[in-house]
Amino acid sequence: MHDPGAVTADELFAGALAGQENEDDAPVPFLVALHRRPTREVFDRAARLLSCAEPVQRRLGVLVLRELGPQDQDGRRPFTTETVRLLRRAMRDEPDPQVLRWTISTFGYHCAHETLDTVLGYAGHEDWPVRFGVAAALPSVADPDRTEERVVDALLRLSGDDDEDVRWYALYALFNETSGVPDERKRAWAAALAADADAERCAELRHIGTTLDEDADQVLRQLLLSAGGADGAGGTGGAAGATG
Repeated sequence: MHDPGAVTADELFAGALAGQENEDDAPVPFLVALHRRPTREVFDRAARLLSCAEPVQRRLGVLVLRELGPQDQDGRRPFTTETVRLLRRAMRDEPDPQVLRWTISTFGYHCAHETLDTVLGYAGHEDWPVRFGVAAALPSVADPDRTEERVVDALLRLSGDDDEDVRWYALYALFNETSGVPDERKRAWAAALAADADAERCAELRHIGTTLDEDADQVLRQLLLSAGGADGAGGTGGAAGATG
């Protein structure tokens, strides 16, 4: 697609729908082009997709709304208010775990702090993609100045999830994206998690230790890096810190 501006909305939506059959990490030029066209036409068409019978169409509608238009200084996008209202209503009866996952992710991509309780309500969902969406979105919908206790509690629970990707995002958020949490408390988390961890989870904690920024508490860093008795950084292959 050499000139996205010359492509009609019909063509962009058709190309984006076809692209949903690709692997998760495949390029999605038509979807990206739609994100860069935050018009009423694109919003309305994405909104209509949410009522379609096929999950792939509903998922596309959510994915268009997820990054439709640039973020302002508060992380909000041109249609954030309408998007949040629409998706909150749609997700009540949504049966597909992947559509729910991307709906929750959309709240994070809009920094929709008003959805925090909604997101937390899915933290114990039976399907791991939904729990993954919660773990990845929570840092963006929580209070940016002081992370709420109910968010910390949810992340601690998710850090012990059976799914490794859910665990990774929860651990990353706990140690890198919570705000207003004293270092002493993070040290307590690290010690408690390491004491109750198997070899795989200790490796994850050691990997988390490598993600801390250079100004992080050195005692905390060492607690993480030495989880399971290791004296250096091992780790698993989780992706660091982006909203999923």
